[in-house]
Amino acid sequence: MYDIELIQLRRFVMVVDAGSFTEAAQRLNITQQALSSSIALMEEMAGVRFLDRKRGRKHSLTIFGRLLLTRARTQIALAERMLGEIELLRDARGGSVTIGIGETMTGRHIATAIRRFHMEQPDVQIRIIEGYTEVMIEKLILGEVDFVCGGPSHDPAHSDLLEFRHLFEIRDVLAVRRAHPLANSRELTLQDLQNFTWMMPAFRGDIYEAIQVAHMRAKLPPPKRILRSDAVVVGSWLCMDDDYVLTVSPDMIGTLIELGALVTLDLNETTILRHACLISRRDLKLNPAALRLTEEIMFEVERTYGTSPTDQNLTFS
Repeated sequence: MYDIELIQLRRFVMVVDAGSFTEAAQRLNITQQALSSSIALMEEMAGVRFLDRKRGRKHSLTIFGRLLLTRARTQIALAERMLGEIELLRDARGGSVTIGIGETMTGRHIATAIRRFHMEQPDVQIRIIEGYTEVMIEKLILGEVDFVCGGPSHDPAHSDLLEFRHLFEIRDVLAVRRAHPLANSRELTLQDLQNFTWMMPAFRGDIYEAIQVAHMRAKLPPPKRILRSDAVVVGSWLCMDDDYVLTVSPDMIGTLIELGALVTLDLNETTILRHACLISRRDLKLNPAALRLTEEIMFEVERTYGTSPTDQNLTFS
């Protein structure tokens, strides 16, 4: 079956809009014979007449021509929109970027980079998904995010599939509400925290294990009162309303610390040093918009820490 091409539809619409083959041919910069042959070929293959050609009179549309005109205008508009979107994507001025944000990546760096990127590329649609790095990596493998900003993967199965670019190091913090009895204390020890409830993430056990080890080294019994939660909003309210001791990556509570609702304690025996990385798939090339945003993130890291992120593949144990 013959397929009508887009160029033929454009020529047909031009004939209708111009009112004659002569005028349409001039606007299209082709011969009138070529234009007439193009329309005649469509009619031959469709087995109907689209134009009622009457000598000495303006061509009129048949019932089939009116249907074709409506569909032709729609197809042309869709084609122009598609080409426009491709052009935007090619020039990193359009398309979309989906970012997976892990708990290790500080929110301020990402927010600053995204804000600057959005100001320069306002037509790019940006989606931000937040969660534990392990969950974000699974989404990356499934193609649900373009890249991940978070901690490194310890899964050997990921070593050949993923590329990790080290950005910076960040240490977990102990935080309490401003009205906490220990909020302004200095030279704290684990002994001072014995009578308080500890709040820590529930998804992974590395923080819990670090707390256990730290108490063993201090020859103290491990905390008896523990609340494990991955509900950031609920957990934040709990910490602001009661005297819990929260141990978490600082980016998870960065806003509350900046606003003064929570304060950090001068104690790091139980805290963990984490590596922030930019994670992408080796087998997939980032689209122009995503690549441009990663450059903004790396620029922001360099501006903040004064060193350039490394491009080498990193292995963490």
